[in-house]
Amino acid sequence: MENCNIINKPFPHLFIDNFIPSGALVRAAAESFNNVDDWVEYNGDDSNQIQFCSKLGRENIPSPALSILDYIAMHFDPNKMFGDITTDAFPDTSHFGGGAMVTPNSNGEGGYLGMHVDALSHGLHDDWKREYSVILGLSEEYDSSFDLLLHDGDKNHTKVPYKFNRLWAFKCSEDSWHGVNKITKEFDRKTLGVMFWSCNKNKRTTRTKAKFNDNLRFD
Repeated sequence: MENCNIINKPFPHLFIDNFIPSGALVRAAAESFNNVDDWVEYNGDDSNQIQFCSKLGRENIPSPALSILDYIAMHFDPNKMFGDITTDAFPDTSHFGGGAMVTPNSNGEGGYLGMHVDALSHGLHDDWKREYSVILGLSEEYDSSFDLLLHDGDKNHTKVPYKFNRLWAFKCSEDSWHGVNKITKEFDRKTLGVMFWSCNKNKRTTRTKAKFNDNLRFD
């Protein structure tokens, strides 16, 4: 792993270049998106995004992409990487949340991700609390529209440049707003995501969907 950068503003996040030892496997994972039979489309005013995701569950993810997701789950430990923020976060290896994701505009789909905070609770385990979102970039051809926007909901914000085989991760909270501008026409932004959770049997979380905010300013 090269160039690990940990930044605390606008909220704790980091990125690591060349995270997967084999760039060839990352290319295979990107190519395997063509073998996803049935993408789930999220779009419209209710979701503030146009994005395609693989169906929930590891059985719906092509094997090269699944190999990378499992590698991330086994080799990235946010409890160590982020210091003492958490001690008990663990990956969802069923990949019920996350998996293969593409923000498309190669055919005029107009893909984008509105500024949002991720769902707090798991779709299957209501005593799981989301702690970290971890994403790997698969698109080898770079465009600045792929860059990740981060905002704390107040005045602090930044942009994390997208890069092939770059892993970026951030601590999830009610203030960890993030999104992606409209993708440049003729490009698709391909990523893989692993979500990390903690478990508290005595405390149930309720919000299972992302929350969007279109009013955040980037001065």
